[in-house]
Amino acid sequence: MKSVPLSILSLSLVGLLAPSTFAGPDEHTHDHAHEHAHHDEAHPSLKDLLPPMNKPDLWIGSEAPDMTIAKYLKGEAVGAFDPDHTYVVEFWATWCGPCIAAFPHLSELQEQYDGDVTFIGVNIWERTEGDERMNQVERFVENQGDRMGYTVAIEDGTSMATNWMRPAGQNAIPAAFIVQEGKIAWMGHPMALDGTLEAIAEGEYDIEHAAKQAWDERIAQAGVQTFHGALCAEDWDKALELGEALANEMFSDNAGSLNMIAWYALSSEDAPQSIQSFALRSAAQACKLTDWKDWMALDTYARGMFVTGDSNSAVKFQKKAIELAKQDERVNEEILSQLRETLDEYEH
Repeated sequence: MKSVPLSILSLSLVGLLAPSTFAGPDEHTHDHAHEHAHHDEAHPSLKDLLPPMNKPDLWIGSEAPDMTIAKYLKGEAVGAFDPDHTYVVEFWATWCGPCIAAFPHLSELQEQYDGDVTFIGVNIWERTEGDERMNQVERFVENQGDRMGYTVAIEDGTSMATNWMRPAGQNAIPAAFIVQEGKIAWMGHPMALDGTLEAIAEGEYDIEHAAKQAWDERIAQAGVQTFHGALCAEDWDKALELGEALANEMFSDNAGSLNMIAWYALSSEDAPQSIQSFALRSAAQACKLTDWKDWMALDTYARGMFVTGDSNSAVKFQKKAIELAKQDERVNEEILSQLRETLDEYEH
């Protein structure tokens, strides 16, 4: 496998199952995009190609476990969850940089939803125990001041990690759970709470739909990992089946994810024509979904053209990718330099 390409940056911009925005008619459709359109023939489903997957014991829709707290350091103690109130239970540790970075955002959300949502930051996974842990965490929280403008607590022993994190299959912090009507309504990174809280506040949140969507995302993530593994192992037949299932079943309307799997395929050395053609089809679909105006998708499509032998088209679309990248405020000179080096490769 080659080094991680520029277009993998799309992973930081688009969720695996978040639909792309279609900007209008495809005025820039290139002949090769039609030529390499997705096949309509039947393929095995992604679930059929993956090992059996079981949902965690604690999942969206499950009854929320009890709060087992040794001490509340800020805010009022929370006993049983009020079914008419919404809660955010967030897990953190003093040594966790991303946890600390999320404190101000949680404080802003607590202020925004004051009276309707109670935020509870629960300390877990500390490297000290007993009184030493209690004193350390108390000092830490006191020093944070208004950065932690919500209820803060220390778990009783390891009970919260054991009863919440472990059965939910959550292996990293920070991690947050939304509790609505006494049930787990959502789980994920605390920086991604906003949309779900807004939907709950507006009465538009459907827990059953959220549970299905979250499980589909788990399957998609497993599919991407297995697809990448098959490419690394040069198991081309398996990779192609997995890639087609991902592109047609999971990512048909997701430009960022199509772009990602296309780059994985194009970064595989010695890949056969079947893999290269699959990558080009996926890249073309990503370009169509973004109306041929996303530089990362165009960069991928240009690579696909190059590896399949159409250097003229590769040059054309790489130039367009560079022009669009210049208009993207997230793109620095280093990235532009890499794009120009790639163009030079195609021209020579």
